[in-house]
Amino acid sequence: MKNALILSAIALTAAIAAPAFAAPCSEDQEAAAGMLAAGVGKEAVSKVVAVTGKQMVNISACEFRAGSYQVDYKYNFLAADGLYWVELSSKFDGNGGGASSKVLKASPNMAAAEAKAGVKLASN
Repeated sequence: MKNALILSAIALTAAIAAPAFAAPCSEDQEAAAGMLAAGVGKEAVSKVVAVTGKQMVNISACEFRAGSYQVDYKYNFLAADGLYWVELSSKFDGNGGGASSKVLKASPNMAAAEAKAGVKLASN
């Protein structure tokens, strides 16, 4: 009886805690995350170069937890002087707000734009 009670308590705790852990995004969540990530990526690079044309996001990892996304992606965009790309890891809420991003890697022309602007986005 005591063991059954302990096992029931463990099962209940696991059931309650499960939603708190990150889970891979569903297809719908990934589609929403991609749209939001484009805005987050645009804001991240705007310190260096203005996005003037089309944008594309390629998601490599997406997790959803407690109303927030954690997304790793490649953000491609057009600026006045050509095509740029950056690889980012971003966390943001379900509306794209409260975003924090880390630029992991950038195209060579982005590195040149960073030097010109005096701003360092990429960590490597």
